[in-house]
Formats: sequence, structure tokens, C-alpha cells
Amino acid sequence: MPPLPHWYRGRAAVLDFAVQVPMTRCPSWRYLVTTANTQPAVAFYLGEHADAPHLPFSITVLTVVADRIAAIDAFTDPAHFAYFGLPDRL
Repeated sequence: MPPLPHWYRGRAAVLDFAVQVPMTRCPSWRYLVTTANTQPAVAFYLGEHADAPHLPFSITVLTVVADRIAAIDAFTDPAHFAYFGLPDRL
């Protein structure tokens, strides 16, 4: 279970959260595509600005059902990045 158990139901709610929080309040993002237990996943890195080092923030796992995203689970412990062989900064 992710450490912050927030629930959003439906495309509009997820989009509203994404715009209000990570896309607006967080300064700069970078990412690497990966997999977790055969599911698509994204390793997100957060930086203070575009030219700053970007440090591990979350591994976000997508559950896909019938070619659509059915669930999004974000694991925000930077220690997880080493298990995936991901760099400790971008």
C-alpha cells in the first residue's frame, strides 16, 4: 500500500489532481519508463528547477485493463529505485 492512500475516481478527478498538485506545485519533473511485476511503471524524479539535479520521488505503477489505465499506485520511498536498477539522480 502506498504511504499516502488517496483515492480518485474517474478521469476528471485524476486530471484535476494532476493539474492541481504535481503539474502546478512541483517545480521540475523527469522520468524513466520501467516495469513493476510485469506492469507498466514510471520512475519520477523531482528537481528544484529544470537545471538542478532531479532526485527519486516515486515509482508509479499503472494497472491496465482492456487497454485503459484502471489504477495508478505511486510508491514514494526513494529506496525502491535501487531495486529497479534505476539511477539515484537524473
